[in-house]
Amino acid sequence: MNKDIDSNQDDIASYSQAAYSWLMLITNYYKRVSDDLNIDIDEMMTLNTVSAHWLYKVNSKNNKSFRDLVDMSDEDIKKYFSGSRLSILSIANILGQPKESTRRRVQKLIDYQLLKKDENNGIMLGENYTSLVNKFADKTAAELYKLTTRLGKIKWYQKKEEETL
Repeated sequence: MNKDIDSNQDDIASYSQAAYSWLMLITNYYKRVSDDLNIDIDEMMTLNTVSAHWLYKVNSKNNKSFRDLVDMSDEDIKKYFSGSRLSILSIANILGQPKESTRRRVQKLIDYQLLKKDENNGIMLGENYTSLVNKFADKTAAELYKLTTRLGKIKWYQKKEEETL
């Protein structure tokens, strides 16, 4: 059999396995957002946007471990948002969503105490955020570990890297 054909068949098989693993991770994440957190995926994306803003600020000063992040007090979190007014309009623009829809999502997340407004009406993480992260992130990290392990076993990364060379 031709070596190029065998190699191509390996790439096709690897890609389908990688795609399946990725889609199962995303599907499970979507389901857990709904079942475990009782919010919809758009609300989770809003929460993720605020969280990404916070992590950007954290990483600009110094990196933190998972335990450091989970153990942060409300006051510690607030310090990272200091001087940075993240608005509903900013979140809406980042997500490509209508401002009014984003405002409603932010309000629901405020009601759940996952987000809150600072003294300048900027959006920041709320009191319940770290407890959410502690429970939800552990499961997400375990699933991400399974995905990367699976991708490593099928050598998908190496094959993609070889294609770009």
